[in-house]
Amino acid sequence: MNHQNEEKEYILSVLAQNHTGVLLRISGLFSRRCYNIKSIVAAQTEDVNRSQILIVVQGDDRIVRQVDKQLNKLIEVEQVTVLNDHEAVVREHLLLKVMRSDETSNQLMAIANVFHANVLNVSADDMIVELTGTPSTLNSFIECYKPYHILKSLRTGTMAMEK
Repeated sequence: MNHQNEEKEYILSVLAQNHTGVLLRISGLFSRRCYNIKSIVAAQTEDVNRSQILIVVQGDDRIVRQVDKQLNKLIEVEQVTVLNDHEAVVREHLLLKVMRSDETSNQLMAIANVFHANVLNVSADDMIVELTGTPSTLNSFIECYKPYHILKSLRTGTMAMEK
């Protein structure tokens, strides 16, 4: 079996100059080549002249090498690093609004406690919880709340930092 052609998720960490239109040019590079972006997070770094852009793509090693080469051709891009779970701390952030009643309140709180989630708001009919963790942890958390009727779910893209 050739492991190089296996489809998996890759996290690309792109350090770029913080100029107008840089994110558009980077995302345009993906669309022109028909590469799908699973998530993208961009933020100014501790240096106001630079932005860190984290892009999660699905594909094989060949596609990631091509994307890496294409990104490095952009003038504003200073560095591209392909991160993996062993070399980086990987996190996502989730806000979840779930239906609640007096009968379900204790179960909902117990789930939040197991995951060390923060309860941000409780009303008569619903509650909002917040969780930061790995993508698989957030997926498990959402699955636990599904039987209680999730009203709304907002999730950031993947954030990652080299260890």
